[in-house]
Parts: sequence; C-alpha cells; structure tokens
Amino acid sequence: MSVKTTLLCFSYACSSQSEELTQRVKHSNKILLPPSVLHTINNENAFSSPLFFQIKNLENQMTQVCGMQEFSAPPGVAHVPYHVMESLGIKEGTNVEFELATPVDGTYVKFRLHSSDFADVSDPKAVLERVLSRDYPVITEGHTIAINYAEMNRVFYIDVVETKPAPVIKIINVNINVDFDTPLDYVEPEPEEVVPEPVVNNYVDVSNNEPEYDMTRFPGRGRRLGTA
Repeated sequence: MSVKTTLLCFSYACSSQSEELTQRVKHSNKILLPPSVLHTINNENAFSSPLFFQIKNLENQMTQVCGMQEFSAPPGVAHVPYHVMESLGIKEGTNVEFELATPVDGTYVKFRLHSSDFADVSDPKAVLERVLSRDYPVITEGHTIAINYAEMNRVFYIDVVETKPAPVIKIINVNINVDFDTPLDYVEPEPEEVVPEPVVNNYVDVSNNEPEYDMTRFPGRGRRLGTA
C-alpha cells in the first residue's frame, strides 16, 4: 500500500522543536513529519517498525531514503537534516514528496572517510557502530553521512561508496560486513631515494697486448743496420 504526500520542507534550523531534539538529529538522516501522515499510515494498515520514507526533490527528481524520528512536525511541514537537503538540492520551504519506503536488509557496505584523522578518535570502530545504529538506520549508495563526535567537537563526513544487495539498505538489526576505501585526504608517501652503491671496476683491458715503448729512453741518431 502506497503512502505518499507532498510537504513544505525545512531544516532543523527552522524548527520550533526543542534544542535537545534538534541537536540530536541534525547530523542524522532522521526526519520529522506531521501527525496526519501517521494517521494515513494507520488508516492504510501500512504501519511497520521502523518506518522509512523516500524524500524526492520534485525539481530535479533526486531521492534519498531516510528514517523516522517523530510525527511531531507542524501541519503541512516536514523537517529534514540540512545536510540531506543540501545533497538533494532542496531549498528551505520547497515542496518535497515523501513516500513510505521498505528498504532491504543490508549485507555489505563500503565506506570512504573524508578525513583520515577519524582514526584519532577513541575506539573509532565502536564510535562508528554506535552512531550508525542511532542516527542512520538506512543508508544510500553514493551519498555522504555526517558523524557527529562531540568529544572532539568534530563532524566527520563519510561517503557510502557501495552497498549490497541494493543501492538502499537497512543497517539496523542486521549482520553486515563493513569495508573501507582509501580516505579522500590520503597522500601517497614519497618514494625513498635510492643511493646507488659504489661500483668497483675490476675490468681489465686486454684489447692490445703489445708493449708500449718510450723512444726517449734511447737517445742518439738512428742507424740502418749493415751500414758503416
């Protein structure tokens, strides 16, 4: 059963929601929709948990699937993280289509860090797992996710390079294999200069075995043999 609606899209910066909520979800891909959408889902018997919606920019037809945070947005309005709006080319106050989606369970994902110093965080593997399970229940191949690491007051950006078995996958409550591509800021180390070892010349020139004579060692006038 299809559940589809068009709403005015605003980022969390334009939201009247609490500061605690907006800070928690602005670096996620979770959205807020109005209660009327939930009523439609219930009326259509289309409710499942968790819920996902495909966002479509009606001007350029670009799409992304996002997770649900709450049905607490004002009537006719949806709130979406700004970095998601930016990736889809959506401006504040634009009419955007929202459609209920059912992404498949993921089995594999390859990430690419924008900054290799993500390795400097305390236990980066645990941080990535925690943030993904909390903020990114669904990911889309070719898109970029934002990892908010409060301990360093940093936001790390990570590209979703490849996903299997589909371009859009659910990554919560599944067993998934994770791989990493070379970070964008990786610089190939300069090759070490190779200093050639000194060569000992053991070559013997045997091209001319005739002795060389120094004629200055034999002074005097030359004579023809057999003459007086």
